[in-house]
Amino acid sequence: MKVKVEGEGEIEVQENSEVSSLVNRLGYHLDSVIVLENEEPLPIDSNLEDGMELKIISVVSGG
Repeated sequence: MKVKVEGEGEIEVQENSEVSSLVNRLGYHLDSVIVLENEEPLPIDSNLEDGMELKIISVVSGG
């Protein structure tokens, strides 16, 4: 199945893959991003579904 990630294009993923596996595969750290679908945050343990359109936002903090 395929999901579309803004800035990355279409990505082939296995059925029952979780958001966390996609984030890791794309080289992001789980604690430094938020994954959005339709501008709503997705829990990192959510299952991906065919045709999903996602956006990965890097979280930056300072102090």
